[in-house]
Amino acid sequence: MWSVPTGELSCPVCQDTFKDPVLLPCSHSFCSACVQAWWGTKRVRECPICKTVSPTRRPPRNLVLKNLCEAFLLEVESGLVCSLHFERLKLYCLDDRTPICVVCRDSHQHRHHACTPVNEAAELRRSELLEGLKPLREKVKLFTEMKVNLEKTVEEMKAQARDTEEKITEEFRVLHDFLLREERSRIAALRREEQSKANMMKSRFDVWSLRIHLMESTIKSIEEGMQAEDTSFLLKADALTREVQRPLPDDPKQVTGALMDVAKHLGNMSYNVWCNMKEKVSCTPVILNPNTAHRELQLSQGLTSLSCGPKLPLAALMHSQPERMNQHRSVLGSKGFSSGSHSWDVEIGGNQEWALGVMAQEAQRKGDIPSGLWMLRFSHGKFTAFSPSRQTPVPSPKDEMQRVRVHLDWDNGKLAFSDADTDTVMHTFRHTFTGMLFPYINTWNNVPLKILPLKLSVTVG
Repeated sequence: MWSVPTGELSCPVCQDTFKDPVLLPCSHSFCSACVQAWWGTKRVRECPICKTVSPTRRPPRNLVLKNLCEAFLLEVESGLVCSLHFERLKLYCLDDRTPICVVCRDSHQHRHHACTPVNEAAELRRSELLEGLKPLREKVKLFTEMKVNLEKTVEEMKAQARDTEEKITEEFRVLHDFLLREERSRIAALRREEQSKANMMKSRFDVWSLRIHLMESTIKSIEEGMQAEDTSFLLKADALTREVQRPLPDDPKQVTGALMDVAKHLGNMSYNVWCNMKEKVSCTPVILNPNTAHRELQLSQGLTSLSCGPKLPLAALMHSQPERMNQHRSVLGSKGFSSGSHSWDVEIGGNQEWALGVMAQEAQRKGDIPSGLWMLRFSHGKFTAFSPSRQTPVPSPKDEMQRVRVHLDWDNGKLAFSDADTDTVMHTFRHTFTGMLFPYINTWNNVPLKILPLKLSVTVG
């Protein structure tokens, strides 16, 4: 509460808080504007209270009172003082949830309301606000974590792009090398044919040149004999006649097959190169999706094999994405199936810890997978079939398996596992599938599991 009564801070003339107060010789104070207006009306410089006449038209400013009034107004403006009673707000009305002064408490408006000291009410409200801030802080934390995740996702995306670009370049380098070898091989074959036919034409040319030379020599010899003196000519006539009657060589035949076999070199060239490319390319029925792979799995460059082992450099950037397998050391196929019949063979080799099957698109990928997963697992030398409803032991085959065939008949609700080498069925799930199913491969062993490519053939229709 103010030590100076609030009435002492009011100008007697305007009844408002002093504004630029001045002090008259009689010790009374007024607003400078109020006393000047009073004097202008009365035409005499007398005090509005005691009528004492002031000897000067510009009385001195009352700085102490001015400072008190300014401090008072600041406190009123700040809301710490009641605007009605000019008392400090020391109480808090719990009903109206607003600070009040002691005079307000006894007023008609607050007389029957519950009140408490402002310090107690402030502590209570602070506690309420702190409690109310908890959800907001949790939300900020969640958004901050999401922001960090987004930053990591951007880094991983860029690393994936760089890595994928390098692999694309390498794949095309292999294809370029193959095409370059094909080009060189075909040009070499063309050059060999050209050389062979050039040699053949040269041989024919040499034979014909010799025959022409012999016949021309005979003609010249006979013509020279015919030009001799008659007696000399007649002596040689029989010999010349025998030369003329000598058997002539066979007529020359037109050379066939001398031109280049252009059709052999250019005909269906792209198709023939494509046929040769079958040995260099492969088509795998299931391609693994690296975005779903567990952090500890290593996938091959072609995304057709996997093993469990030390993390690769790129794995350091991997973090928790919605599609990534979190607990199971597994990976899903990049393409799902919602109809039709599909098969893929997996080479097991010496891997002793693996699982193969299919997983529903809506199945959770964090923690354990309670539903949406059908698989055949091999661990500790035993086979077990897992489905959403139960686990079933599976008898081991007589011989150690090297390749497992997974066959999904979505339309007929059947998922079968068999030995791909003997075609012996090991286990069959029967279930009415309703959604998208993705190939599922799991291993916690460092021996690679490999999805085998299909056998390629080229047919012309």
